[in-house]
Amino acid sequence: MNVLLSIAKERRRLLLVVLPYLLACAAFLTVFLARHDHLPDPLATHFSGAGRADGYTALGSFPYAALALLLVPAVLFGAVAYGFGSRRARALHALAYGLAGFLGCLLCALVLDNARAGSAHDARLALWQLAVALAAAAAAGGLGWLLAGPGTPPARTPAEPPTAPPLALRAGETVTWTRAVGSRPLRFGGLALALTGAALGPFAGWGLAAGLLAGGLLTAAFSGARVTVDRHGLSVAPSWLPHPRLRIPLDRVETATSRPVDPLAELGGWGYRVVPGRSGIVLRSGEAVVARLTNGSEFVVTVDDAATAAALLTALAARARTGGA
Repeated sequence: MNVLLSIAKERRRLLLVVLPYLLACAAFLTVFLARHDHLPDPLATHFSGAGRADGYTALGSFPYAALALLLVPAVLFGAVAYGFGSRRARALHALAYGLAGFLGCLLCALVLDNARAGSAHDARLALWQLAVALAAAAAAGGLGWLLAGPGTPPARTPAEPPTAPPLALRAGETVTWTRAVGSRPLRFGGLALALTGAALGPFAGWGLAAGLLAGGLLTAAFSGARVTVDRHGLSVAPSWLPHPRLRIPLDRVETATSRPVDPLAELGGWGYRVVPGRSGIVLRSGEAVVARLTNGSEFVVTVDDAATAAALLTALAARARTGGA
């Protein structure tokens, strides 16, 4: 029963986060089809600061490019919502709804301006239209905040976690600990981007599709990492690639511990992060190895069984300092 409830909640969360983009697509297509006979070819799709047209797109490819502009963030937000669960759901939904409202309003205004002008060169995008789009974004963001409901509060993390007790290593003993860690949002988001690029290629042109494909494949490739603790220190490398590899040697490690980590609150996001006094590779929230370095900073890696990795890293670093084999 709990599993079914969890699946139902995930589906509801996924539907909620992509719903504004589906509505924006419907609104755009309705306006585009209603004014299609009055649209010039090409259309004005880029405007200077004064509101004058200075960039154009062929009428035949414009709707596909516009739909891609709406569907790509829908896919990304859907992947993030599916991967991160209910934590920070309100902020995620507010951002998703706000962006959908802004893009949908702006695309509809662009179609109406081109149809009204009759010529792409004469099309104008007024400042008041940008103001309306921003107002729509604010209203949509507020709606997303309300619909999401309260998220799961983040776990409290101690300011100074206790040092993990070192493992007892026999003289000359060689020990290696390794485990893989992955990010569902990055994995699903990367694959979704690549599939979107492949689907849009025949319609919107392979220039846009190639960018989506490359970005999606790179994102998927770096969505997982292999974390290893051995006589060389603490190292992190992509799961599917031998390089790049990041290594913290034992002579830089003072102690190590494990604790829950909130990437957004503590490191400002996911991936390879550097903030004052702390750096690391965080692909998800939760259990992490926290290595206190000799320069006073911390290096953080989120991975399962972090307590064992931290204990081994502490023992290896202590043995290296004493000149043990």
